[in-house]
Amino acid sequence: MQTEIRSIYNKTTDEPCLEAVHSSGLTVRIVKKPGKSIKTAMLATKYGSINREFEYNGQFITIPNGTAHFLEHKLFEGRNGNAFDFYAKTGAKANAYTSNDKTAYYFTCTDKFEENLEILLSFISNPYLTDENVEKEKGIIGQEIKMYEDEPSWQGYFGLVGCLYGTHPVKYDIAGTVQDIAPITVDTLMSCYNTFYHPSNMVLAVVGDIDDKAVLKLCDKYFKPGCTLKINQKIDLEPRGVIKEYTEKTMPVSRPVFYIGIKDNDTQLSGTELAKKETEIEMLIEMLFGTSTPFYKELYDKGIINSEFESDYEMSDTFAFCLLAGESDKPLEVLERVKKEIENFLSNGVSEQRFIQVRNTLYGDIISSCDNVSKIASMLISSKFSERKPFDHAQILAQITAEDIINRAKQLFSPLDIAVSVIKGE
Repeated sequence: MQTEIRSIYNKTTDEPCLEAVHSSGLTVRIVKKPGKSIKTAMLATKYGSINREFEYNGQFITIPNGTAHFLEHKLFEGRNGNAFDFYAKTGAKANAYTSNDKTAYYFTCTDKFEENLEILLSFISNPYLTDENVEKEKGIIGQEIKMYEDEPSWQGYFGLVGCLYGTHPVKYDIAGTVQDIAPITVDTLMSCYNTFYHPSNMVLAVVGDIDDKAVLKLCDKYFKPGCTLKINQKIDLEPRGVIKEYTEKTMPVSRPVFYIGIKDNDTQLSGTELAKKETEIEMLIEMLFGTSTPFYKELYDKGIINSEFESDYEMSDTFAFCLLAGESDKPLEVLERVKKEIENFLSNGVSEQRFIQVRNTLYGDIISSCDNVSKIASMLISSKFSERKPFDHAQILAQITAEDIINRAKQLFSPLDIAVSVIKGE
């Protein structure tokens, strides 16, 4: 019942990846690791908190904020108990998450892999939704939302995103608010499930010492042959510029928490073009703000920042921004130093020595991740959703030049669309 089976070669580790497009439309990617004790499977759909407006039964509908996260909760619940109870009996560790643009369900185990995979597939392919259990879940998720409302880092993050974006749904909390989830019904959840949980919008990634034929056989059991579903949805793009440059909130913190964001409007990329851009920005951020930079060392030595400082780049095909976060008694001084580092880089560029140093560091990270089954599974899924080749990170990294990084900096930082969110102590 499977079609279009092919092998994708990982030149970095000299390993093949089996890719099968199941007759249901589900993409299955399998990396075999003979002799490795840990095994994992991740089933994901390209559906997250930003996917709120889409066509269903011939008309566009808008669903409440938090619906994707709500549905994630419900799909690990079945008529005869929840998935976690089943995994407790097999000894597997399982979890699920909802992000801006995807929802994923996964487990890791050392034995009983096929039994664990069947648990995963059976729950996700057979939603158990009733008026009663949906109403009950509102109370459970409501408690989770209140917990996040008391979390300074969560509030700081969404305070920042609200500065960067005015209308894009990325500005809204992934879980929604208590008011947001109140109108959610069985029909709401099923409209999302029938649209975004169609097999052609999903990927199953399996990594470890496993039997690929057994994996595909289980797919036959839980996914029926069918046509690809075209999903029509609306997500409005925003122009350059931030909504506001600064926001703050008072919470019980021992030291102020800051989130600095640099908005990037160069979106709607995919494939190799997207992969190259991601890698360039990853290198750029490391060159400017990594723990080995003068920026970090000076601020750390002066006690302006501490080891909590981190940097990241978050993106989808409709939004993107750089993120710098940490703790500081002088968040605005950190902001000014960030601006100064950017200005210096645009004026002076990067030395060949520093460029090679950063590239070698990132290459080492790639090599180490190739032995982590969970990281491999996540990469197999994200690469499919972004229409890029899996295992291409090392090759793309090797082709990037110092000039590419400078040009990327000019694109990202001119004009400088920057904002900061601060959580102050009471």
